[in-house]
Amino acid sequence: MRRAIRNTDAFDVVGNMFLAVAPLNSEPGDGTDGERLLALPELAALLFAERKSIPLGAGSSARALSAVHTLVPKVLHASSLRTTFHQLTVRRQPGDGNGVVPRLTAAAISKEIYLRLPRFHQKERELLNELFAPPAIHDSIVARLGYGPEAMFSVFDALHSYIPQALVDQMRNADAELDEALAASPELARAMNAQPDGLGGAKRRFTTRRAFDHLAKAVALSLDDLVLATNLDQAELRALLTRMSIDLDAPNNALVKAFLRGDNPMRTRPFLSRTGTSGEREWMLVQPTSLIFGMRELIEAALTTEPMDQAYMKHRGEVLERGGMRALINAIRPDVALANVEYVGLQRQRFEADGLLVIGHVAIVLEAKSNRLTQYARAGAPQRLWQELGPIISKAAQQAERLRALIEAGASIHIRSSSDPLDESSHGARTNWDLDVSEVTEVFTIALSLEDLNYIVTITSDLVESGLIPEGTYSPWIVNIHDLEIAAKLLTRPGEFIQFLSRRRRTAAKNNILAIDELDYVMHYLTNGLFPEGSPATTLVLSLTDELDAWIFYEEGLRDTPALKPAQQIDPEVDEILSLLDLHRPFGWLGASIGLLELAPEPRARVAHEGRRLRELTTSDGRPHSMYLETPPAPTKPLIFIAMSFPRGTRLNDIENRLVGYATLRRYASRADTVYCFGTWAGSQEVFDVFLTLSSPWTYDQALETAVATAGLARGPQPVPSRYSA
Repeated sequence: MRRAIRNTDAFDVVGNMFLAVAPLNSEPGDGTDGERLLALPELAALLFAERKSIPLGAGSSARALSAVHTLVPKVLHASSLRTTFHQLTVRRQPGDGNGVVPRLTAAAISKEIYLRLPRFHQKERELLNELFAPPAIHDSIVARLGYGPEAMFSVFDALHSYIPQALVDQMRNADAELDEALAASPELARAMNAQPDGLGGAKRRFTTRRAFDHLAKAVALSLDDLVLATNLDQAELRALLTRMSIDLDAPNNALVKAFLRGDNPMRTRPFLSRTGTSGEREWMLVQPTSLIFGMRELIEAALTTEPMDQAYMKHRGEVLERGGMRALINAIRPDVALANVEYVGLQRQRFEADGLLVIGHVAIVLEAKSNRLTQYARAGAPQRLWQELGPIISKAAQQAERLRALIEAGASIHIRSSSDPLDESSHGARTNWDLDVSEVTEVFTIALSLEDLNYIVTITSDLVESGLIPEGTYSPWIVNIHDLEIAAKLLTRPGEFIQFLSRRRRTAAKNNILAIDELDYVMHYLTNGLFPEGSPATTLVLSLTDELDAWIFYEEGLRDTPALKPAQQIDPEVDEILSLLDLHRPFGWLGASIGLLELAPEPRARVAHEGRRLRELTTSDGRPHSMYLETPPAPTKPLIFIAMSFPRGTRLNDIENRLVGYATLRRYASRADTVYCFGTWAGSQEVFDVFLTLSSPWTYDQALETAVATAGLARGPQPVPSRYSA
């Protein structure tokens, strides 16, 4: 590889490598994004940075470029295999506290090389603005760096596609130059017309060759060029370029080795710089997305050096907590939403939680951990990765588990203080009160991070083996803020969001559906159900996010072709039932919503359509009619749905008594804890008019035994499958 680039121009070769992975003829989200190896131009740039001799203005032969295009991917793949084989030789005792398991080290390194698809430009920009906008923090950044985040945004906006545009401009100039030559020389025109592919083909070959022959000059930017493009002050721009450039004229050692071990220098230094043939400095932007996705790492490294900016660290945590609570509230519209909760434990200790939400019978504990990963942890150093993931994962899991156990142990929690997550003023604060959790039967925990931990923490068994999650405890859903916000937009029905949390936790426990991206789990839920009990063998989920990416890019204005929002396929009448339950929220509504979603599509639609069918029977004969549907007990407790229709004019009290009486017997006969009842009357246009839930632990009762026998009710479940278990 080093021999191949020995007599070539760095800007020329790196520009060619950039164009090889740039989406020139495709739209974002068209399914090809994951096929582009964004590390190619970066590795080529670092190889040039370590080169001793620096020929300027040298053209790069087609043979040399072909060799580079062939060899750079081979270097990356060979290095990845070396890392994998090396980790196989590592000996480590589970949970010994000496670092993460080898797979996590390999994952961190491989992620840097293969999985750096920056999907959420707009969301990241919004987050960066929120983090760095406060005046005191902004002033601290400028004092430490010599420029602010707005300068990096300006450079990105001006240059994010400048290399492809430079090539287009070169081709246009070459085309115009050739047209002038053809007009002035009939002999040239005749010669080109005589080419096998005609004049048009000959012109295309000439303009393409001419454009690429001068690519190095086209992609080289002087300071004046940059000032003109970005409209930045020259001193500010110099400060940015000095900090964010790798100088090809300076000695650079071990950059390639660091890159192949997961520590990519171009995350925070995406420019190459050199002295040009004119004697002036010139720059090339190798990886424009690093200006956005490397900004936080670069600025936070400056803010955390001595003296550390404590105001920023506090603000960082508040931004994460606020964003997480906002996303969850938008998704589930909870009955109770509390932030900055200080509560009393079983032994009267004082504890804290970042967020607590209650909806129906479900509580969600949010622990927002704003700890940053250093470059050493990003590179997969086992001890550093273990130490730095600990505060993000272990502490969140322990804090959430403490609150979960407290909720399950009592009917109420004494809250010493809490705040309203949607009201940042003191008016939203409450002190010394008891939160009723008597109806809560299920608790989920979410460990929220600013860091993108996909591929590293998506396989729970590795975290347990590394000692990051205590064995035997519930695994929290570990997710970064962008993925949580996207999931909240996709799972817009509260029942869907809660069911996803349930299936994600069960998937983590069974360890039989494995993905490298949390949004792959979300998309698997929407398209295939994320049903671990229906996947006896291990299923490795490859990328399912093409449709999601297309929708996000279209929503952000980065894609012209419309793309539909990914959604679960749900029968319209089922959707209407779910919407009515969410709108009115009677007792048991959430359990009924999740229960309907647990059913396979056919029985789910049957429950929704039975109301209409029974109404028609009642309209025909003037008599009440009923049906019931019951699921087998696995993987959860049996679910029973009852639908009954009544003649118009039946008193509501009579309807309720009839529903309660039948549901009581049906629940006892099936030894179930809960039954959901939908009542309707002749002439109604609603999917249901009355909803009741009977729920309590099943216990033996002689009177009910006799009543069930007298009524002749069958015992045990009907053979109706839960969703995806057929």
